[in-house]
Amino acid sequence: MDKIRVIQVGAGRFGQSWLKVLGEYEHVELAGVVDVVPDNLAAAKSIAGLSDSQLFDSLESAVQAVQADMALIVTPPHSHKNIALEALRAGLHVVLEKPLTHTFDEAAELYEQSKKYDKHVMISQNYRWRPCIQTLRKLIQDQVIGRVGYVEYDFRKKINVGGWRNEMQEILLEDMSLHHFDIMRYVFGKEPVELYAQSFKPYWSWFNGNPAAGAMIEFEDDIRVNYFGSWVNRGQETTWNGNVRICGELGAIEMTDDQISIWKEESAEPVTVELEEAQYGGDRMSSLHNFVQSIQTNTAPLTAIADNIRSFALTCAAIQSTQSQQKVKLDEFYGGHGVQW
Repeated sequence: MDKIRVIQVGAGRFGQSWLKVLGEYEHVELAGVVDVVPDNLAAAKSIAGLSDSQLFDSLESAVQAVQADMALIVTPPHSHKNIALEALRAGLHVVLEKPLTHTFDEAAELYEQSKKYDKHVMISQNYRWRPCIQTLRKLIQDQVIGRVGYVEYDFRKKINVGGWRNEMQEILLEDMSLHHFDIMRYVFGKEPVELYAQSFKPYWSWFNGNPAAGAMIEFEDDIRVNYFGSWVNRGQETTWNGNVRICGELGAIEMTDDQISIWKEESAEPVTVELEEAQYGGDRMSSLHNFVQSIQTNTAPLTAIADNIRSFALTCAAIQSTQSQQKVKLDEFYGGHGVQW
């Protein structure tokens, strides 16, 4: 089967790591790279072994010069909507780095506009593809602890992300918690109903915005989640996936340092669970592979915009809750932004 030809838009620090993923995946071919910063284009040329004729300062000039099937957009969130729509108008499938857009109104507009095109739009929520997350989902699906009652979700890191992210007012919720909220939806196979969130900035923080937040989230079937995350941690850290304790009628599932164990009520000791095998190389490559398969088979990718907008909504609802200091019901949140399912 022919390779999928890709135009990558954005070749900054994270974009350069994406170039390496594309180079290692045998089912795609990099047709060109777009960036407005000459140094980024020079780095892309070196990393991917491109010629000058494959380097562009706009998507418009790229689609006029090279043949392509999809656009991979790795740019700041405020540019996502317009670039994605430009790519769709040019006849390209679209993969966006998360978050979907900068605001939920932009996400709702992109979602509605994308329906006009016979092309796939996917957001790369790569954490879903990690073996520990795949295993956690399977254990819940198999009901090894019966019906889930409540969940403790803890994330702790000490990091300085730098760049445009440091300008985000709700840096943790916007750029990190989104991963964890998406994991929750994926693992439980349930949608959030309501939440109450608070964010704050500890006095020692090096961020401009709020790098710590907590949320109480109610999912369908009365599943309650107590979530806390920090990017200015003191003491022991978690992995990027966080530590999770899921309690049900028959026991508990614990994920600590990406290792999973099951506690059953009749047993005094936990049982360690063997993790699922990686789907396809690394997590981003698995996400890319899923998207390429969706193009080849004309089926929806796992994290299509129709699914991912719900994870983004949970993040935006959490931000609304921190600002209003009130509980937010998701149905009312969607209605307030004109989204109907």
